[in-house]
Amino acid sequence: MNKKLLTEISGYLRDSNRYCSESNQLLDDAGYLESFEGKPRCEECSGDISGRANSENEGMVTLVCKNGHEFEVPAGGDIKYKLRGDRVLEDACATIGLGLTDVRTQYPKYVIGETDGNVRVAFVCDGTNYESILDELFVDAIKNHRVNALFIPDTFDGVAYETAMKYPLGALAPTFPLSMLTNPDAVRDIIDSASLSHTRSEYALREGGWQDGDLQRNLEQNPRLIQSELHYGRVFRETEYSGRLGNRLEEVCKAAFSVMDFALDPAVGGTNNLFENVTDIAFLIPPSTRLKEDGGRIFGITDTKSSSETHLRTENIARKHANYLRQASHPFFDDVHIAHIFVVFSMKGLESNEIEWYDEIERRYRGENDATMVVLYADALAQMVDFHLSMAQRNELNTSIGGGITDVVRPFFNFRLFKRHLGSEIKSITRVDSDSPSEGESNYVREYFSRERLLVVTKEMVDAWFYEVVDDDEIADILSQYPSDRW
Repeated sequence: MNKKLLTEISGYLRDSNRYCSESNQLLDDAGYLESFEGKPRCEECSGDISGRANSENEGMVTLVCKNGHEFEVPAGGDIKYKLRGDRVLEDACATIGLGLTDVRTQYPKYVIGETDGNVRVAFVCDGTNYESILDELFVDAIKNHRVNALFIPDTFDGVAYETAMKYPLGALAPTFPLSMLTNPDAVRDIIDSASLSHTRSEYALREGGWQDGDLQRNLEQNPRLIQSELHYGRVFRETEYSGRLGNRLEEVCKAAFSVMDFALDPAVGGTNNLFENVTDIAFLIPPSTRLKEDGGRIFGITDTKSSSETHLRTENIARKHANYLRQASHPFFDDVHIAHIFVVFSMKGLESNEIEWYDEIERRYRGENDATMVVLYADALAQMVDFHLSMAQRNELNTSIGGGITDVVRPFFNFRLFKRHLGSEIKSITRVDSDSPSEGESNYVREYFSRERLLVVTKEMVDAWFYEVVDDDEIADILSQYPSDRW
């Protein structure tokens, strides 16, 4: 497939959408043209045409064969030849060293083939208006978690690139102009790289113990969905939702903690250990390289509460949660701070009273380990995830604080760090903030602040902490010394 031939194919498709009235000697010699004169036959099974139907595409008509297959042809005119996209695809795959194991035609849009390289290769045949075709193939790669390598009859820096930028494709859909087949090694390198990424991701999901399902694969492919899911969960709860929201929130929180560089075993806890006295999620935050005091490991014991308005006061399982804490009695946890976490969408007013719950767990547990009880709002967790996934925010935080971005969220899981490092305005935020508090709200705030090892973390706290951290230019000041004009 030399440059001249590839240029001819691309030009042919851009000008005629597979059909033309005149032969093309170069394409004919390559075996890519087929006569279209006389009565057409089905392009999929070669069966007789039994009828026709209107087409959504102007200037085209849909033919239907006796086996029910449909394909489009020009509605009239002196049409004598059509381009065989399947033969182009076969030669393209041979050029890059991929063996086709199955070929399916989806004319007039594309031809797609399965290969022995564990990827699918598609050749886009409609070169006149193919944005919707790329949409379809990109969505297929994301939805079905597979690599779709695409060849297009145009340059990549136009419609193809603009369309690709709408999707979280990663390495799933490498797209090449046909002209790039003149450098088959480069094409194969890119496809191999995409395949390696995909295979490694599937391996990590499987070996890591993530449940086999679309949710985990979607979150793996597009971590931004973790934020969306933390917000959508509230929407699901406030409206009718037929799924098991508790299980879904648990899996999303596992993904959220993982992307924040917390270490966890996703196969342990929650729905994976039904009828066992095991917390939903357990994770470990590694020790800080910067913080001298209370910067050691944090072991998180997490329970997800998927009800729209969590009512902890009605929870009659304080003994179970005290046992969760006692389970961390191994010598391994002697120098580990315990974060006893409840992820909630919202709290049911003052009467949900996490204060009484905290007191009851304390009464049963008697503070055998160094621990903080954390009521973590799902939208506050979403803000933390945003820190880690945002290029700009992550860099601002990394250039403001030594020890890595994990140190930014660490104070929300250790009451001593919370007291020591956060400003007074942030520490004064509560879930019932009001300019004119009622007597009940005032009593709640007073009782809440008297429990130093209880933290209720809201999105307002996390947001305010971002700006407080980035005001510190510790690392930025070091970077500003290069280059130096003193030498």
